[in-house]
Amino acid sequence: MSNFYSVSDDILTNIMSRLPAKPFAAAACVSHLWNRVSDRILSRPRLTSGLSLAESPEIAVDEALEMALSKPIRPHFAIAFVGLHFPIEEIHNRIASKIGANTILITTASLGTIDADSITNELDEMKWEDDEDAVVTDDDMYLGVTVVIGFVPGLKINVIPLLHTKTDPQVPMIDEFISDVRDFTVLVSGNTNPDPVGIMLFGDHCSDLKPILAEIDSKISRETVMIGDAHNYFVCTNAEVDNIDTRFYTVDAVALVFARDNLNNNEVEIKFHVGISSGIIPIGPKIEILDVSVHEEKTTWLIARTQGEVWPLDAYNLILSLHSLITDKPYFLYIGVTKETEPLDGGPSIKFTEFYEVIGTQQIMFSVAGTGINPGDICMFYHSDMDTAIASSNDVYNRFHHLVEPPPRGAYGQLVSSSRTNREKVFGGFMFASSNRGDKYFGNSITDCMPFYENFPGVPFTGTFCFEPIGRSPVLDEEDEWQSDENRFNMQPFNTVHLVMSYKKTSMNLD
Repeated sequence: MSNFYSVSDDILTNIMSRLPAKPFAAAACVSHLWNRVSDRILSRPRLTSGLSLAESPEIAVDEALEMALSKPIRPHFAIAFVGLHFPIEEIHNRIASKIGANTILITTASLGTIDADSITNELDEMKWEDDEDAVVTDDDMYLGVTVVIGFVPGLKINVIPLLHTKTDPQVPMIDEFISDVRDFTVLVSGNTNPDPVGIMLFGDHCSDLKPILAEIDSKISRETVMIGDAHNYFVCTNAEVDNIDTRFYTVDAVALVFARDNLNNNEVEIKFHVGISSGIIPIGPKIEILDVSVHEEKTTWLIARTQGEVWPLDAYNLILSLHSLITDKPYFLYIGVTKETEPLDGGPSIKFTEFYEVIGTQQIMFSVAGTGINPGDICMFYHSDMDTAIASSNDVYNRFHHLVEPPPRGAYGQLVSSSRTNREKVFGGFMFASSNRGDKYFGNSITDCMPFYENFPGVPFTGTFCFEPIGRSPVLDEEDEWQSDENRFNMQPFNTVHLVMSYKKTSMNLD
């Protein structure tokens, strides 16, 4: 046995780097030498994932975790995406019991997923039913579990809930949420910048986050990347959430907050990069809403007029004429309603656009899915457009491409020194995509994920299809300007939001 303990570091590193996560963790406890080797193996950030389509929740969780934990990793956070009608709490509890109570875990419903096939290692799309009112039978289950596990040295992570008061006045506690985010960031970063590197937000399906996000956008630094799903079912267990007094508060959303850990000597610096692929374009005239009729709190019938006109427009013939102008078949038609929100602290009003899908028309009226439109609102029609979606996806590809360009060369073609080639390296990515996109719209399963998998083949990547993906527009160039009364959250109904996670060495001791 003594001879085994005396093997060289290189041999020991080779052996331990092939271990699954749990045996690797046990091996790290054998001796100081083995612990030092394990630290060297996990000197870089990692993202792993596993997908299972098993019918049994227990088997699905076990299979997905086995894949996600098949390589050395120390879980800092985990996110589980499950089929819309899968028993979310049951799955959440089973995952939590296996990865440990110290690992932050958020489990959320998914309308579909994109992940690497366990055999071919190629990205594969799996879509589930996206009808919230769908009837589930024994033969009609929407099964599937994807588990993503992240190891992010150099960052500290916490879950911060966004609360809503139940007692009058019933208001979202936005300032308290921002204060909690900043308090955590300052606590772990120890510097004067109170805003985190990134926020991944998961909104409750009963809450309207759009005006809330518009206000958050105006108050958190533009350098903070924010992405997520604004309308879904989720489960999260941690001290911040468990201690909420549900007699007085409801949870509008939970935020997975990534803050720079400047209090420890970290060998890497992690960066987040966001890209947003839009898929809608405006069509037709601006209209003003004259009358509103809400039906069963699910749909709204509208009477409108063209701006500048007196009489109501002929909605049926207008939409018929729009149909003749749209070349995409099939397509989705929306109205975008310009709204303003007044911050509770008395700051200037903030403009944002809320979108509703047009689902019917009858003479001078047309109907949309959802509620919240008022007489006097100004609207614009939009429709899904495949050329726009593909071009936008290409723009995202180009935005990320600088991360994979070869290192610069010297004047005579030779590679420059290692100190000058310390480039960012991508270690993982996420995608939040509108459920209307994907294979059923593009005719292939690669258009949405192309910006990532063509730039970073073989790098772990997981995508989810959801009702309302959200993403904050990237930081603008210095010469560009942004209207201060407009928010930068992309809340369009036909978008795909990409997050690329990269790191750069701060210590040249890393291999």
